[in-house]
Amino acid sequence: MKKFLFLAALAMFALTSFSQEKEKTGFQISNLALEVRADFDYYNMKQDADATDISGFSGKYLNFKIAGNITDRFFYAYHQRLNLKGLDTASDFFSKTDYMYLGWQATEWFALSAGKQVVAMGGIEYDLAPIDVYFHTEFWNTVACYQFGVNAIFKTRDKKNTFTAQFTNSPFGGEGLSGLYNYSAHWRADYKHFGPVCSVNFYEYSDGKFLNVIALGTAFSFGPVYGYVDYTNRASSGQKNLLFDDMTIDGRMGVYFLKDKMSVYVKGGYDVNKAQGEEVLASNSLDEVYDHFILPGTDITFYGGGVEFFPMKGRQDVRLNAFFAVNDTRCLTEYRDGIFCFTKDKLTYQANVSLTWRINFIKR
Repeated sequence: MKKFLFLAALAMFALTSFSQEKEKTGFQISNLALEVRADFDYYNMKQDADATDISGFSGKYLNFKIAGNITDRFFYAYHQRLNLKGLDTASDFFSKTDYMYLGWQATEWFALSAGKQVVAMGGIEYDLAPIDVYFHTEFWNTVACYQFGVNAIFKTRDKKNTFTAQFTNSPFGGEGLSGLYNYSAHWRADYKHFGPVCSVNFYEYSDGKFLNVIALGTAFSFGPVYGYVDYTNRASSGQKNLLFDDMTIDGRMGVYFLKDKMSVYVKGGYDVNKAQGEEVLASNSLDEVYDHFILPGTDITFYGGGVEFFPMKGRQDVRLNAFFAVNDTRCLTEYRDGIFCFTKDKLTYQANVSLTWRINFIKR
């Protein structure tokens, strides 16, 4: 009932404020684009005495996006993945929609938005578009990061800081009406050398039980040197140690040269969850597991490096990338068909070449 009253009050505030404004017509498309990425992958996986090689070409991403203004107050954004299977029903289609929301710019410094949105969580790896992430943490791979809900967005007058208060479905709730919710406070900034993206999140994993996520990340750039570093801590009130037992650390550093037409980079990361022991896994139930992103027992390190080439001067709409990465899985815990499954002592070598192109029909 409290959630309903909160939403009703928010809607009433928006309607009352809007009724005092005279809206100007002025539909505009500020961004209309098609994004494509195709990859060649080679995997060499070693576990126990066995070794497996897998390789081949694949289309990783095919995205359509459009954004702009309906009037001088209302704005919209829509991003659809087109290359995923299972678009037989309307619900399937929405599940493949990354974000689709309508916003109202109440003032120069305050806005509201509603619809399917990106869950407001910090960290640069999480913040990047998936098409721009080559190899990644296990945490990045498991987050259900697009949910229906509402945002309240505040900007400072110098426009260097943006604060977002968010109320959406919980990432742990699946596609149905689970009654589980997410409450997030998010900060994004743009300074000369640093671009912090940080948040405090409360994800409901069971009725009245929450996983707290503190996600701290910042991008940096000093001349041709660029990169980012992230720290994400996950904890529940029932946990003995609230810090460092369940966390993800990752970072990337690169250097541009040849007049920014080429970049060489390295990246690495670490996922671990030792907040809960074997006793919680013995039940084969998720009911008492705090963290549904990185399940108890998981311990993974990855690292690698690569090179990007941008053949178009001053633009990155066409990109050729190649990388080599190592994934050292000491233990990966997964929940499949009602039981916990474990992958242990698996070493994976990955070599990849990808071609990405963006067709910007409209870009303002």
